Amino acid sequence: MIKKAIVSAAVLGVGAVTLLGTDVCSYSKTMFGNVREAVQAEIQPEFKLEDIRNQVDSLMPEIREHMKVVAEQVVDVRNMQAEISEKQSQLQNQKASILALRSDLDSNNSEFEYRQVSYTRNEVESDLSDRFGAFQLLEASVDRDLKIMTATRETLKANQKKLDAMMSRKQDLAVKVSQAEARLKQIQATETVNAIEVDDTQLSHVEELLQRLNHDMDVREALLETEGHVLGRIPVEEVNVPATDVVSEIDQHFGLIESDKIGNLASASGL
Repeated sequence: MIKKAIVSAAVLGVGAVTLLGTDVCSYSKTMFGNVREAVQAEIQPEFKLEDIRNQVDSLMPEIREHMKVVAEQVVDVRNMQAEISEKQSQLQNQKASILALRSDLDSNNSEFEYRQVSYTRNEVESDLSDRFGAFQLLEASVDRDLKIMTATRETLKANQKKLDAMMSRKQDLAVKVSQAEARLKQIQATETVNAIEVDDTQLSHVEELLQRLNHDMDVREALLETEGHVLGRIPVEEVNVPATDVVSEIDQHFGLIESDKIGNLASASGL
């Protein structure tokens, strides 16, 4: 099967070269670029954000390794400082001994006594020469150590600045990731709200049902009021019905009121 796949791929490659000629590489590159962009477009933002967060977290081992290097350099500088201080103390002691012997040789004595032991002038000069040689070696060692410590301090300072920059950038990245996460959640919430679709037909149906329910309750209330009148409830409410005088209305309509008044007046006067 593997051989068949290899042969098929070779045949396709030869066919592509035959059909497309020298442009096959350019076409292939363009095709793979388009495929890569399509795949990138299909990746969800949540997955991308999680990948970025993981990459930010993966920076910590490298930062810790750099911190270890800085800590080791701090210890090295501290130890070198102690060693240099010790050597400088030895130099001071050796210098004092050399100057003491040198001062003794200024005299014309042929013998010298140190701690109840006599030494010839040649022995003192030889010892002085050895001491001075050792002093020069130690002095050169101190100079070399000072240069090394100075270089180490400069490297330490540069590494500390780099470490501070790395920590600052890492913290900035963590803040930006948190901001991106908050923004993504806000977008997701907005998309969720926008995705909710309410059926207008269903709303209309619910409104119609509510209207019918209110109508039915109005009918039942009216029915209860009607049943109350029919069942002979005590008429607490007093209704004032204006009294009507039909005779007066007729007299007024036909003009009989004035003639009656005149007849009544004549009878009263004896006319």
